[in-house]
Amino acid sequence: MYAGPLAPTDRHAHPTFQVLLSLGAPVRLCDALQREVEGRAAVVPPDVEHAVVQGAMETVLLHVPAEDRVGRQLRTLGIGEDAAAWGRAGEALLGGGGARLPVRWAEAESWTQALLQALQADAGTAPPTHPAVKKLLRLLPTALDEDVRLSALAPRVGLSVGRLSHLFSAEVGFPLRPYILWLRLHRAAEHLQRGASLTEAAHAAGFTDSAHLNHTFRRTFGLNPSDIAGVVQWVRPSTR
Repeated sequence: MYAGPLAPTDRHAHPTFQVLLSLGAPVRLCDALQREVEGRAAVVPPDVEHAVVQGAMETVLLHVPAEDRVGRQLRTLGIGEDAAAWGRAGEALLGGGGARLPVRWAEAESWTQALLQALQADAGTAPPTHPAVKKLLRLLPTALDEDVRLSALAPRVGLSVGRLSHLFSAEVGFPLRPYILWLRLHRAAEHLQRGASLTEAAHAAGFTDSAHLNHTFRRTFGLNPSDIAGVVQWVRPSTR
């Protein structure tokens, strides 16, 4: 979850549902065909190109992985790729969340539950996940330093390359390569959080250099990592 000002971005796409709510001014989004929607709430489906045309000062952005249980429930909503569909899906969010932006981890968790409950996804129709795909999803976060090509991963989960490629796209909702890039961006963000330079974070996450990280980050979020590295305040789970 990100909470704070939302600035205009380039067109981009990420392998998550993006749940957006503004506490004040409306936000204007555009889709790949330059169709726009303006409002205080929206839900953008995974792997769909979009851009923020007009931002707002008090916003919450929640990224929901398409492959987990909640993401699979959200997929049953059938949100289209046009901007108007994102606005219609977001109407259920109006009045949800809280009166002010979350600051602490517990507040962010409360916001997350409120927003997802407001969407009322139908959990009953989500198809089961194939065991090989579930195994691969558990394996990948710790395997980024290894060979993560389909030809290397398929034998590890007991499937052919073609079968794994088809199953992964069908059950997760997008191909394997963008999912791996998403995991690499997570790792880069973790290293930036610890004070690493862009070059150090890029190498730790498996990017060839900072330019490669910049390119992937901008394609995924519409911004460069340097745009937020020194601005965003990271909030970690509280320890008891």
